[in-house]
Amino acid sequence: MPRVSILMPVYNAEQYIAQALESIISQSFKDWELILINDASTDNSESVIMQYEDDRIYYIKNTENLRLIKTLNKGIGYCDGEYIARMDADDICLPDRLKQQVDFLDNHTDYLMCGTNASVIDSNSRRTGKIHNLTDNNYLQISLLFSPSFIHPSMMIRKEILQQNKYDEAYKHVEDYELWCRIAKQGKIANLDNELLKYRWHSTNVSVVNNQAQDELKERIIRKELERLNIIPTDKELYCHKITFQLYNLGNKQDITVDLYNEVSGWFSKLIHHNQIKKIYNQSDLIAFLWSRWVVLCISQKSYSKTLAPPFSSFKPAIITKLVKLILFLRKKK
Repeated sequence: MPRVSILMPVYNAEQYIAQALESIISQSFKDWELILINDASTDNSESVIMQYEDDRIYYIKNTENLRLIKTLNKGIGYCDGEYIARMDADDICLPDRLKQQVDFLDNHTDYLMCGTNASVIDSNSRRTGKIHNLTDNNYLQISLLFSPSFIHPSMMIRKEILQQNKYDEAYKHVEDYELWCRIAKQGKIANLDNELLKYRWHSTNVSVVNNQAQDELKERIIRKELERLNIIPTDKELYCHKITFQLYNLGNKQDITVDLYNEVSGWFSKLIHHNQIKKIYNQSDLIAFLWSRWVVLCISQKSYSKTLAPPFSSFKPAIITKLVKLILFLRKKK
């Protein structure tokens, strides 16, 4: 039985799949199996796949196009490894990806899953940017209240957790975000602070093609997360909730004009108050996290004086220390 099962769905990926497979075969960690499911591709993906004769590669071909969620859930049933690693057919793993994730989960038995940071590449494999996410469990739990905090094809998850929590077909195109929120309620989560994946971003990405549908379903997930705090937001409150996360896209500041400082401050105060009652998140972590997003908002609008002493926070040393670390992290994202 292998330590790691790598789950890779394939659909019309003939242009990239050889690079993906080579990056898996070249891993420094060798105790893996690859569950490769061809979701009824209509191009030459199968011809490329059949050139690889590694006994660790298990090739399954769907007789009809099941689409991503059904294919992933089908593939989970074939995984025998202690850990299940996700991988897409157009991405590239760095050589130590599996080793570093296995080492982390082996040494942190209370963690259920971990992702990694990534460099962003284009259709010609040229680096165009980077995606750096938070690494600490407490901050990731809070971040999921706003936005997905993991790169889907970088994930490694304990097999029993994923078998008990499969992808939900009601959340097409954001099935990963919904899944992370479910798993996060059951235990600790992490990202490794290393770029261990080359994440390909091109015009046929699901995130590009289905942007509007994604936004609507993300909003549904956010509303469900807010219900844990016993909050049903108004449309204006939900806008205030999302706006500071829309100011960054793949680490680059966007030009969005915002003049809702009082509303955003009031919304953040409401989150803090309800969390004080429900005790879902670490309170000082939540305050520092919201303050860091406030700083993003103010700097994006060149309202630098507003960054200090927002109404929802205080100058407690523990909060200031955490705020500084979060701002340094946000600077790294650029």
